[in-house]
Amino acid sequence: MTSTRSYSRGETIFDSDEDSPELHIMSEGWAARSVSFKDGSRQITDFLIVGDLCDLSALGKGSVGRVAALTPAVVTVLNRQAVTAAMASHPNLARAFISIALIEQATLRVWLAYMGRHEKTTHLGHLFCELHARLRRVDLVGDHSFDLPLTHEVLADATGMSGVHLNRVLQQMRKDGLITLHKHHLEILQPQRLRELAEFDPGYIRPL
Repeated sequence: MTSTRSYSRGETIFDSDEDSPELHIMSEGWAARSVSFKDGSRQITDFLIVGDLCDLSALGKGSVGRVAALTPAVVTVLNRQAVTAAMASHPNLARAFISIALIEQATLRVWLAYMGRHEKTTHLGHLFCELHARLRRVDLVGDHSFDLPLTHEVLADATGMSGVHLNRVLQQMRKDGLITLHKHHLEILQPQRLRELAEFDPGYIRPL
């Protein structure tokens, strides 16, 4: 049995501190997983778009931190116990969930690797390439452009940059003719050059 639920920007969809009997799949909008710190700051560890499962690790009672809507969002709500039972009865479904889990792990490893890079243009370029590849799979890109309804604060929280540093990196990417970003719409002007700069290989986000 499934249902849908709507969330406003900033609302919590899932919090690992709460024992929820549900699983949540993004149907509309954007969300993010994040870990919060005592000083009020946060580190975004993943962006969630249409089709993404918000809280897969909750099946094993693992911690995913907090998942919050970055835009108005709609999620499909599943019963966790029913999903677990279905996985036991249907091996193909279980394999699909394993594939999702492996992609999440691979993505997190790549994000960690790029977080440690000193060249933040490479880091931000990689994020843009990744989002483009993921959005293409759900038909949300037009050639090399897509809506990017993320504030500078959100992009900074995802890349470990200050807001000032992020603005400088974006300005440099514009100056170099790599991108345009206007009214939350990103266009990659030189896709091949950006992929080379970012050393982007989409293999880690391909389903098994």
